[in-house]
Amino acid sequence: MNRSYKRLFLFLFLLYALSLFIQLNFPVENKPFKNEMEETIEWEGSTVLFSYLDFGPSEGEPPVVLIPDPFTPIQNFERFSQQVSETRRLIIPVFPTVNGKGDLISHSPPARAEMLLQFLENKEFKQIDLIGYGFGNSVAIQFLEKNPPGSVRSYSMFSAIGVQEFHFLGYHVLNQPIYSILYPIGWLLDHGLPVANWNRSIPLNLEGARFLNNMDQRSYREILSSLELPVHIIHSENDRQISVSTAREHFRIIPQSTITITNGDHSAIHGRAYEWAESYKSFLSDVESDKTPKPNSTSPERLELAEQDFNLGDVPPVDDWAFFMIILMLTIVTLVSEDLGCIGAGLLAAGNVITIWAAFTVVFVGILITDTGIYWLGRVFGRPVIQKAPFKWLISKKDIDFTAALFSNNGFKIMFGSRFLPGTRFPTYFSAGVLHTAFPTFFAYFFISILIWTPMVLGTSIVVGHQMLGFLQIYQDYAIHIFFILVLALYFGFKLLVPLSTRKGRKELAVYVIRFRQRIFGKTTG
Repeated sequence: MNRSYKRLFLFLFLLYALSLFIQLNFPVENKPFKNEMEETIEWEGSTVLFSYLDFGPSEGEPPVVLIPDPFTPIQNFERFSQQVSETRRLIIPVFPTVNGKGDLISHSPPARAEMLLQFLENKEFKQIDLIGYGFGNSVAIQFLEKNPPGSVRSYSMFSAIGVQEFHFLGYHVLNQPIYSILYPIGWLLDHGLPVANWNRSIPLNLEGARFLNNMDQRSYREILSSLELPVHIIHSENDRQISVSTAREHFRIIPQSTITITNGDHSAIHGRAYEWAESYKSFLSDVESDKTPKPNSTSPERLELAEQDFNLGDVPPVDDWAFFMIILMLTIVTLVSEDLGCIGAGLLAAGNVITIWAAFTVVFVGILITDTGIYWLGRVFGRPVIQKAPFKWLISKKDIDFTAALFSNNGFKIMFGSRFLPGTRFPTYFSAGVLHTAFPTFFAYFFISILIWTPMVLGTSIVVGHQMLGFLQIYQDYAIHIFFILVLALYFGFKLLVPLSTRKGRKELAVYVIRFRQRIFGKTTG
């Protein structure tokens, strides 16, 4: 049987290696899209083939340029483009990822804005009406900042990302480490799986990972609030990728903007193309007839609203893939260290990144899985398992012997109390398994203890986290350092302060200090 499994594994490995070799050396050629055109531009000292989709008449009003989302299939814009192109020319740039030599080029929003500017200059467009869709608004905002006044007649934000506070963890320096994790995931989805191009329907790829890692939203609020051109916002009420709250915040800080909230989700530009196109064409008609609101002529109420300070409480908890990523990371951290997992969850709940119930649930379930696993490890495998890595690094035979002796006389008291004394949990739960304590009894005491402990630690982290949010807002460049210092401070606080509340804990600390001094300064006489 073992030999059969080895042969099957070897066969699957060779099949995977062959598939990977074919993907890397004989990539599938992408067929050109309908209406696709090409333009050669000079970029960073080399020639780049710039592709774009071209809809509608080539003469007349300034063209509409729609900057797509790198996570959205380009076909999703076809219905909307056909509706708008009945009266206007519409161009969708398809940004290249390599130059003529096959070398990788920058995926950053500023670089793509520069590339788009070069393309428009080649086409001799003096003025455009600009649309940004989804994450494509990062390119659009950079483009608006770089262009001379008058070259963009109007700007429309479709399902738009923008101000940083409404995106993922709300701070650039906290988001970037998370985005770095997407590099290996993106590569795996693009190249590491045995079916070529299967991931085209998945909203994550290597290009998207590079784009996110080069995106910096910290200046977007200032750029958007200083716009003086007509702005139109269209967003779906049930968009789970980019919250509709983002659109409402953009509407608040741009006093001359207009807004349309429709039914549907993030794909509404495809599913509700006619409705979106009609809203946009109506806005264009107002632009052409000079009927759009002006910054200096909007109502005093709108101007006052735009000048109000940003309220962090307006940010909704994360949803969809961002929520999944955070829950996955918290689960992993909780499995490694329950204290760190609980503290991290509390700080995220304090920042309204996730709800308190989500924080409690993920930590509670993570602890439940980990510690019952320790019990069954001791019950099934017994003492011999602690002689093997990694368990021999976590617990010694001496710890097990000592805990087992205590457990035989005061088992349930120790089981309950160990939850509140960091460092005693593994030997206690392992000993409970070794001594074949009845699982229902173990689970009852264990369940009650974490039902008390989890809200206590979580609540403390939330209260402390609320006090620190103001500092994070002011000192954004140091947010990542503040966050980790806060996590470590709370972690070591629970590790030290809780044990010091008991006589045994104080005695152990005194012994540790004496041994540490002897190790550093040598044995003393007196």
